[in-house]
Amino acid sequence: MADITTLPVMTTADAESIGCARFNDVPTLPIDIPDESFTLSARTTDGRRITFFFGEYQRGAAPSFVDIQYHDHGATIPNANGGRSPIFDMLTIGLGGRQAFDSRKLSDDDKSSIAVILLGEPRAAAPSIRKD
Repeated sequence: MADITTLPVMTTADAESIGCARFNDVPTLPIDIPDESFTLSARTTDGRRITFFFGEYQRGAAPSFVDIQYHDHGATIPNANGGRSPIFDMLTIGLGGRQAFDSRKLSDDDKSSIAVILLGEPRAAAPSIRKD
């Protein structure tokens, strides 16, 4: 099994000071994800479960995408492997807080069973998005 480094829960500022991204000013658990495929599984105190699969496109490389799946919505749909996958509701938030996508408006057959975040190549500085 690959090594993984888990540090203690810390402030957002402390996590940012060691190179983690900042998101909301709440306690933060920084985790170093190893190269190759890896799943992070989390559970809330009331038992709701979510997984984050960090996958690589090239064997042995750093992950290049994250598959997110929420497991306790209660409904499922057929998946590509002949089994069933849980579905969930999802929002995406864009410029100025605009909700670009809201799955609550969809029928169960059109809801997501996996959300995929593509981890693009790192850049020295992200370009700003402006509308002039």
